[in-house]
Amino acid sequence: MRHQPPLPAGTPLPLPRLARHEGPAFAGPVPLAPRAIAEFNDLLHELHPDAPHVDADAVASVARWLMDLPPDQGEALLQARLGRLAELQALVADPDWAVEPALARRIGRMLAYVDRVRDLIPDDTPRVGRLDDALLVELAWPMVAEELEDYRDFQRFREESGDAFGGHPTRDNWLQSRLEEGALWEQLHRVRHQHYVDYGPLEGGLRVV
Repeated sequence: MRHQPPLPAGTPLPLPRLARHEGPAFAGPVPLAPRAIAEFNDLLHELHPDAPHVDADAVASVARWLMDLPPDQGEALLQARLGRLAELQALVADPDWAVEPALARRIGRMLAYVDRVRDLIPDDTPRVGRLDDALLVELAWPMVAEELEDYRDFQRFREESGDAFGGHPTRDNWLQSRLEEGALWEQLHRVRHQHYVDYGPLEGGLRVV
């Protein structure tokens, strides 16, 4: 059974895995240069090596779909993905949460691309200017999804137990606490499934006086 990769928003953008039409790529506001598509894919696979390859026709297909939507709906779909970047910025900047350097660099590369105005689709292109940014976030999301879930749990831990660590528990404090909770849960689970204690046979049998 194939599992859906983690997504930054509820449902994936309708990105076809294979080209669906012949003719010039991106029959819409701007052409997509082969070199720009290659650079986009290079960055995407640097961030997440298992991400699918994106060709110009696939981007064109999503762009046409987006432009067929009411403008407010299309903008909301893009923002549902791009709005998640604030969480990643907070994660990287949090001095209490030690991000692995390699992951921090990948997140930085993603954020830098989204900040660029002139990328695969210039940001000032009406209706679809942020589409490539949203696609990058969605397709690279599996590389940050687990870290972000851990960070959210850390934030809850810091809010609930931070006073015990001077208000600034570390990632190691959080991890140790969760490991201890897991060990306690396993112990309780075993006890609940042990209905009776076997003390062995009585020595000497029973004696009625």
